[in-house]
Amino acid sequence: PSRTIEGALMGAVFLVGSASTKKRVAAMGFGKNVCAMAGGVVGGVAQTVIMTPCGLIFTSLNVNKGKKGHEDDTALTVARKIVNEKGLLGLYIGSGPMAIRQASNWASRSLITEICRTNLKLSRFGLLGEIASGAIGGVGATWNTPIETVRVLMQKDVSEGKAPRSTGEYFSEQLENGGIPALYRGVTPRAIQGIWQTIFMVVF
Repeated sequence: PSRTIEGALMGAVFLVGSASTKKRVAAMGFGKNVCAMAGGVVGGVAQTVIMTPCGLIFTSLNVNKGKKGHEDDTALTVARKIVNEKGLLGLYIGSGPMAIRQASNWASRSLITEICRTNLKLSRFGLLGEIASGAIGGVGATWNTPIETVRVLMQKDVSEGKAPRSTGEYFSEQLENGGIPALYRGVTPRAIQGIWQTIFMVVF
C-alpha cells in the first residue's frame, strides 16, 4: 500500500506544484529555463510530503522482512508503530535528504530537458526530439544519487531501531568504505526510472 499511495499521489503533487510555479515565474518575466528549474524545485519538494513516510514504511518492510517479531508487519502496522514510538513527525525522518533529492532531481530533469528542447533545438525533430530531451534530462539528473544513498541508509537505520546519524556522517562512512562508487550504488535503475518519469511528467 505504501508504494501504491506514493505512486498514485507523487505525480499529481508534482504537476500541481510545478505547473503553478512555472506560471508565476513566467509572469515575472523569466525565461523558459528558469521557469523549468523553479517548477522542478517546488514540485520536487512538494513530493517530499508524500514520499518520505511512504519511503520509510517501504524501507522498514524490506529491511525487517522475515525477521523475528516482524512476521505480521504491514504498511499500516509499521506506520502505527512509528507514530506510537516517535509521534507523527517520526514518519518524516529522512525528510531532509528526501527534499534535497527531490528538489535537485526535478530541477535537473526539468532544466536539462528544457535546454535540450530549446537551446539545443531538439524539439525541431517533433515527438522523437521531445522524448530524447526527456531521456537526456532523466539520465542527467542521476548526478544526485549520493543523496538518495544517504536517504536509504538513514531510513534503514530507523527501521532497524537505530538512531539516525547526520547526512555528513553517512557520506563520510560511504566514502571511507567504498569510495565514490559506493555513493552511486543503484544509479542504473535510477537512470531508467528517471527516463520514463521525465518523459511522462515533464515532456508530456
